[in-house]
Amino acid sequence: MRKRIEDEYTDLQISRQRKYQLRMLRDKRCTECGQPAVQGSRCLKHLIKARERQRKKRGLRRRYHNTLSYRLQELERAQANNRARTARRPVARTSARSGRN
Repeated sequence: MRKRIEDEYTDLQISRQRKYQLRMLRDKRCTECGQPAVQGSRCLKHLIKARERQRKKRGLRRRYHNTLSYRLQELERAQANNRARTARRPVARTSARSGRN
């Protein structure tokens, strides 16, 4: 059996889901999945989902490319491209000819 969590949220008269969210917020983790939060209360994946959900709900067609989720998404893409480039880069081979000049 699991040990009961004893912290500042244990005795509050709120739902267990809200306690989970508050604990995740305290620990700087995504309140939806528990991954490390990039900023605020969500990971990048859930920031993007929330952005698109709001756009659909409000019927917005225009995109505001200077918002946090777009900037972080672009940063992650750039980092992924750099990782891919370094992975594809051929390794320089040196010949081990001993005694020959």
